[in-house]
Amino acid sequence: MEIRWDAVNKTLGISARNAPLRVVLTELSRQTNWRVVIEPGIRTKVTLRTKPRPASQSLKLLVGRMRYQLTPNSAKPWELRIFESTAEAATEAVEVPRQVVKIVPTELAVVVKDKSAAQKLADQFNADLIGFIKGANAARLKFKSAQQQKRARDQIAKVDGVELVDDIFQYPPPVATIVSEGNANPIRVTPAPVDAKGALIVGLIDSAVQIKGLDKPKFILDQLTVTDPFEAKEKQLTHGTSMASILLRGLSNKDLGVDQSKVRILPIDVFGDAKGATNFDVCQGIALAVFRGASIINLSLGSQRSSKLEHRVIQDGHKAGVLFVAAAGNEPVRSNTYPAAYPEVMAVTAVKPDGNLTSYANRGDFIDVAERGRQPVRFYGKTYSVSGTSGASAYVSGLAAALASKHGKRPIEIRELIIKNRPFEPPTEKDGN
Repeated sequence: MEIRWDAVNKTLGISARNAPLRVVLTELSRQTNWRVVIEPGIRTKVTLRTKPRPASQSLKLLVGRMRYQLTPNSAKPWELRIFESTAEAATEAVEVPRQVVKIVPTELAVVVKDKSAAQKLADQFNADLIGFIKGANAARLKFKSAQQQKRARDQIAKVDGVELVDDIFQYPPPVATIVSEGNANPIRVTPAPVDAKGALIVGLIDSAVQIKGLDKPKFILDQLTVTDPFEAKEKQLTHGTSMASILLRGLSNKDLGVDQSKVRILPIDVFGDAKGATNFDVCQGIALAVFRGASIINLSLGSQRSSKLEHRVIQDGHKAGVLFVAAAGNEPVRSNTYPAAYPEVMAVTAVKPDGNLTSYANRGDFIDVAERGRQPVRFYGKTYSVSGTSGASAYVSGLAAALASKHGKRPIEIRELIIKNRPFEPPTEKDGN
């Protein structure tokens, strides 16, 4: 089953084969951020394959003889009602459960002395070496089966020279959650002339960035990728593009009075056209950003599962003076989201304009900073309103870069200043959270 939602052009594609309607609606709600409500008792199954087309057409095909009502809303998520006769009969909300972390059962990550040691280890355990991160000496091994991986895991951990063994798991693909179209001034600050050594570089570990669609594309360095080369569709806003736009918004914070900036954004695509990136891909992106001189790294992505390799790569970067900023997660829970919950990372949650937590934002005690969750995104001259802790994190990364550049400080020195001025105050039990 696959849902393809383009929030800019409002097109929807649905592929499902004998899938329960509620399962399809759950994924639809996850991808679109719509509130979906269905009439109790509806238990139909769906077999449908439609290319992206106007949402109204795809929804009509989805519901068949039933009816639907889609209500746009600029202040909160859209609402979709599915019913037999009247919209009032749709009273049962479709709940979106937390995404289950998908472990790749045939792969392992290991840290060894160097690439030759990694190849020797792969040969010893009849595995393929399918990836290697030079800066971290981390190898990605692929086994013939899950059973072979399971047998090899404990033995590998005992091999002399193996420093770490970790699972490989999937990060879900990030989605740009567009709430509405809106109005915002174009990015004011302009890029100051600077050579590679004089720039303050912000690494953006995300999906592909459509550089031509941004207000100030000259702020963006050549995009790098750790996956197969991938070019996003020109007018279909990606999560990476929206984060780059918001990062530029933070960089041009009007209170700082900066007209020109030596900051540059280094986009690193870790998702490509895949349905998700692995923790190894993310580690590879981080290591690449550090190697290319990034002193701030934004991670608007998250998982419920921690990774020993990922934490180690972040620790190494932190020791080198890199400021890591990450999204706390878009679920109203107190449990950890990684990489935000690593102590070396500045974790950012989302608040409303009045400073109160948004209904969707994580509120765990690992969070450091609260920033507005709804942020304007400029894309090919139009403005869209995007919500989520991802945007809050990107804005803080841009703000940190602006402050560090203006005051001549290392970004990691700016961390406490931002926490002091944008502190997160955990809700009490009296708040009902």
